[in-house]
Amino acid sequence: MEDIASPSLVADESIATLLSRVVSDAQQVARSEMDLQKAKLGSKVNDAKGGIVLALGAVVFGSLASIALVVGALLVLTPQVGPLAATAIVAGVLLVAAALFGFLASRHFKRIFGTAGAVA
Repeated sequence: MEDIASPSLVADESIATLLSRVVSDAQQVARSEMDLQKAKLGSKVNDAKGGIVLALGAVVFGSLASIALVVGALLVLTPQVGPLAATAIVAGVLLVAAALFGFLASRHFKRIFGTAGAVA
């Protein structure tokens, strides 16, 4: 009668088998989830590439428009004040605008990140 396996031994083997399957399934789920996240990230990166190309195009055309505006301002001012004064006026206005934007940007970043001497 000892040849027949005891119910507790069969139950133990079944639990061990089930636990092994659970671990194997969990590993497979984790691998599948990682593959899914990689695919999502790859898709987002490809979408971002397209957006970056479009943004660069916008920057290029915006820069060209700004150059045209500066040349136009020089052409309008030159007959009235002369080429040197027209250049000085246009450059001065652009430098003031650049300084204002730089100041506003530094204030914005200080508000976000705190002052340079402060330790977060």
